[in-house]
Order: sequence, then structure tokens, then C-alpha cells
Amino acid sequence: MRTLLIVGLLLLTSCANVRQMANSLMSLRDMQFRIVRVENMRVVGVDVSRLRSISDVSAMDAIRLADAFRSKRLTTTFTVYLEARNPNDGGGGGKPADLTLKELPWQLYIDGKQTISGAIRKEIAIPGGQTSAPIPIEIEVDLTKVITDRGYDELMSLALSIGGVNAEPTKLMVEATPVVNTPFGVWKSPSPIRIVNTEFRSR
Repeated sequence: MRTLLIVGLLLLTSCANVRQMANSLMSLRDMQFRIVRVENMRVVGVDVSRLRSISDVSAMDAIRLADAFRSKRLTTTFTVYLEARNPNDGGGGGKPADLTLKELPWQLYIDGKQTISGAIRKEIAIPGGQTSAPIPIEIEVDLTKVITDRGYDELMSLALSIGGVNAEPTKLMVEATPVVNTPFGVWKSPSPIRIVNTEFRSR
């Protein structure tokens, strides 16, 4: 009889643990991302980050940019900073859960055009309810190869809208597939997340 009681208690405890784990798993929310800012934009070496408009370009820099455009070699470099947020703060009856970003393969889009790809492979631990430090992505693209149907002024205006003094990088989108370590094991997003600067997204 005592043995049966012990077995029964173990089964009840196991079932309760399984239910608790299932509830915790169901309440676990995906890591969220957004674009924070763009820094250090240069077009063929010209520092765009200090310019407000095309008219701010010096005569010497204007000649360099125009020559590069005619040669179809408008090499542009900048740094995109992302933030990752762990929304699992224990609210809504759940438990706080720490997440670790293990990998972030990404693809950059400029004004809807697919450009280069890469991956962040540094592990970043994010406690429940907290946001990571900005995560840098170094970019180098040739704007004349990405945007093939626009003139010089339009391409420079695009560059200024992304990385100039008054820039808001609404023309950028990072498509990424995060690999995250959770309390229940490693999870990989089943489909890419479209990361923008207007809001945190997990889809």
C-alpha cells in the first residue's frame, strides 16, 4: 500500500511538473528586434553623417562623388545598430526567463532592394524584461549596383535619408533569422523577422 501511495504521489508530481513546464513554454515570448540608428556613413570616403542636404557637399567632394557615380562605383559604408529585447519579464502570470542570442544571420534591404548578407555569431545574454546594448552590423555596398534606376541626386538623397544629420533609417530593413537559447533548449525562428526602426518586432 505504501509503495502504491509513493508511486501515485510521484505520478501526480510528475504530471504537475509537466503541466508547469508546458505552461511556461506556452507563455515564453519570442525575442524582439529593431533598428536603433545608423552611424559613420561614407560615400566614396565622403563623410555623409555630417551633411544635412546635398548643398552641404563641398566642391571637391562633389567632384569626387560625381566622378564615382559616372564610373558606377558609389561605394558606401556605414554601421547599422540593432537592439534585441527579451519581453519575458514575468508579467501576465509567467516566470521571468533569460534568453541568449546565439546567432543572427541577416540580409540587408535598402529602399526595398536586397543587398548584402552576413551573420552575428557572438552570443548575447539578455535577462528577462531587458534590452541588449546596441549590436553593430558593418555594411559596405555600391549604391549604383543596388539602385540601378536613379540619378546622382536621388542616390545622394537616399544616402542622406539613411545616414545624414537628420536621418531616420526608414529606408532600411534587416531580414534576420535568430537562433536563441531558451530555458527549454535552442530555438530557431521558423521564418525571417523583418527588422525596422519604427518598432520592436518578433515576426
